[in-house]
Amino acid sequence: MDVVIGADGGGTKTACAIAQMDGNIIGLGYAGPSNHLRLPGSHAQAAETVLEGVQAAFSDAGIAVIRARQAYLALGGVDVDRPNEKMAEAARQVLDAEEIATDNDAAAGLAAATGELYGVVIIAGTGSIAMAVDGEGRRRRSGGWGYRIGDEGSGQWIGRLGLEAAAKAHDGRGKPTSLADRVLDHFGIETVDGLRSVLYKQPVNNRDIADFCMQVMASAREGDEVALDIVNRAGRELALAVWSAADGLGMASAEFPVVRQGSVFKAGDVIARPFEEELGRLAPAATVVSAAFPPVVGAVMLALMRAGVEIDGAVRENLARSWEEVEARHERLS
Repeated sequence: MDVVIGADGGGTKTACAIAQMDGNIIGLGYAGPSNHLRLPGSHAQAAETVLEGVQAAFSDAGIAVIRARQAYLALGGVDVDRPNEKMAEAARQVLDAEEIATDNDAAAGLAAATGELYGVVIIAGTGSIAMAVDGEGRRRRSGGWGYRIGDEGSGQWIGRLGLEAAAKAHDGRGKPTSLADRVLDHFGIETVDGLRSVLYKQPVNNRDIADFCMQVMASAREGDEVALDIVNRAGRELALAVWSAADGLGMASAEFPVVRQGSVFKAGDVIARPFEEELGRLAPAATVVSAAFPPVVGAVMLALMRAGVEIDGAVRENLARSWEEVEARHERLS
């Protein structure tokens, strides 16, 4: 059996899928974070995480691990515009595949929506990054600088600003906000002062901050002024990243598709509205398109293309049908 491997990983989790050469996805597996920049074991730990996800995918398919024709690993922390040989070498040490390609996770998100690498993808999950690809295949990144100096509009950025607002409200240094009450329920503490013991324990867990993003979104939907300001800022920052990436390739005034990916956008209109309003002002010819598949399927598509498979109508139909079946199987087992 000839198969390819597609992996999509970031700061929170890694999804891996196994597919046959006709686009039939036969297995799906999950593992932990695989952004090497956020892992103490760097590239080697990220590769081991991918291996764990791949093994889970083969187990889900009900077959033993076999050599893959192609593995396409779309991982957070990998450069957009140049190969990451250290990541590729670490992957070659643990994965059994004829060829292994490493790329930024933005590539998988773009392919999942457009079926090719053209346009701009904006990812807002634990971190955030925009990647533009023009008709000649040139790439340009905007954002993706990590939580210490960037990642504006990401789950961690929104969560951090939400927690900061709650702390200021508690001290009397900021406007009153329902986020102060949400902190208590979310972390199971009796007073906002308890945040110190939650946020500064060792080892630090990125999810402690990023997960609070959804609480900020919930307060914004209820009309909380402070939360709305944070979410509106996030939407504008994400749109600015799209424009900046496109402008770097001379695409900003042209027509191009924009793909939104990541858990932040799952909040719906509360983040989509400010994002689209600012995007319309900066790049009025851009069109927001919905992804037909999640990024892990985009990684499978890129693996198939590198293996010489044309993503035609029949392959896309197989991808769509088999993904629904695999996803439904996982939902039944969860």
